[in-house]
Amino acid sequence: MRFRWKNIYMQTIIVWLIATFAFTNTLAQKGKENTLLWKVSGNGLKEPSYLFGTYHLLTNKFIHEYEELEKPFENSKGVVVEIVIDSAKLQGLASMALMKDQKISDLITPEDYNLVSAELESMMGVNLNMMNQLKPMSVMILMVMIQNQTLNAAILQKYKGLPMDYYLAESGKKLNKKVTALETIEEQMTLLYDHYPLQEQANQLVSFVKQKELSARVQQDLLNAYLERNLTKLYEVSDSVPDQFGNSDYLIKDRNNKWMKVLPGLMKESSQFVAVGALHLAGPDGLITQLQKSGYKVTPVSK
Repeated sequence: MRFRWKNIYMQTIIVWLIATFAFTNTLAQKGKENTLLWKVSGNGLKEPSYLFGTYHLLTNKFIHEYEELEKPFENSKGVVVEIVIDSAKLQGLASMALMKDQKISDLITPEDYNLVSAELESMMGVNLNMMNQLKPMSVMILMVMIQNQTLNAAILQKYKGLPMDYYLAESGKKLNKKVTALETIEEQMTLLYDHYPLQEQANQLVSFVKQKELSARVQQDLLNAYLERNLTKLYEVSDSVPDQFGNSDYLIKDRNNKWMKVLPGLMKESSQFVAVGALHLAGPDGLITQLQKSGYKVTPVSK
């Protein structure tokens, strides 16, 4: 049974959308300061823009502690985020998480069904019968989120508040900045729930439960690397997941390519504060590298 581990961790980056709702471009950059904030200039820009890598489970309290963000955010005329949350639309899109004519019990063996149900009950106190008509991806994302919140409880308890992406968008609105969404809620929901056939989703759900220790290790390492503002390490943790479990091109590379058709025009029009999941910033297909290849100067911002 093949399990696309990399996809699961990339998917958790956009999971806060349901609830409410990467680094250096070359090995040579490893010696530079740890930072999640990058300045974009040159290539005809009248004023600089900024890239900031976010993390889905941290909040506005982390933003307030990141002193270097204050001036770039205030000075930017626009704010760019992955999506702008519309709670009214979220309620209408809830059906995308459901299966109409199938149940999870139709897709996996009774033995595996009992295995998943037992794990769910240990996490939440409810069995799989109560979620049998949810798409398997819905259940898996829920389990990943609970696992993450349990493993990292002490850290997350410190960072209570609004999800940082949401907070930055709302702050931009209050300051009368133009807020631009790179994607719609519908696009992200489709990406999340409909990319894989239901049978493959079910296989992934079973494999997640059988290999939950790997999930736990990776989630802890990712959060620790992020809190260190170490994008190189964050990338290495993500990249350490075995390749045979599949690639995450549809979640990272393909979306970066799509965004690169929009970002240059926005930055040429006026200075932008671009806040997207940190895993989108780096690597050979990351926004940092792509912007540099397009002629921009992209430099780290730190104390």
